[in-house]
Amino acid sequence: MIIKNFKQGDLNEFLKLCKEFYDSCSTIKSFDEKRAKNTFLRVIENHENLWGYFIVDSKTDKKVGYGLVTSYWCNEDGGNVLVLDELYISPCSRHHGYGGRFMEWLEKEFKDKAVSLTLEVLTTNQNAKSLYNKEGLVPDGFVTYTKNI
Repeated sequence: MIIKNFKQGDLNEFLKLCKEFYDSCSTIKSFDEKRAKNTFLRVIENHENLWGYFIVDSKTDKKVGYGLVTSYWCNEDGGNVLVLDELYISPCSRHHGYGGRFMEWLEKEFKDKAVSLTLEVLTTNQNAKSLYNKEGLVPDGFVTYTKNI
């Protein structure tokens, strides 16, 4: 497996994978191409706390998924909290260890830049919950409340 940063010419591949993610059972919102393009542009403009990575099969050089990562400062945790905003592995590439290896890579990559890793997952997404538990993440007892502004 290879992890590659998003680059200028990758927009269409990102949009394809992102649409697959939003069309799956992993999110409650619908795919919005304009929103996805804006996210991609912020990543490649080197936004200070937004990173995008492709997960690439090292044998075929095929992009099999992606991760979007952001961070914020948390007084309670005493440092930067890394947020795995989106992690998507295409269905034909699941159960080959890509998700777990990506998360292990992420932890090593940001070890000196963050104090913890957090994410959100739909309560119905059992496959993702199993992966996160296996990688040592545990439910923290918080409930997320959201209001669009």
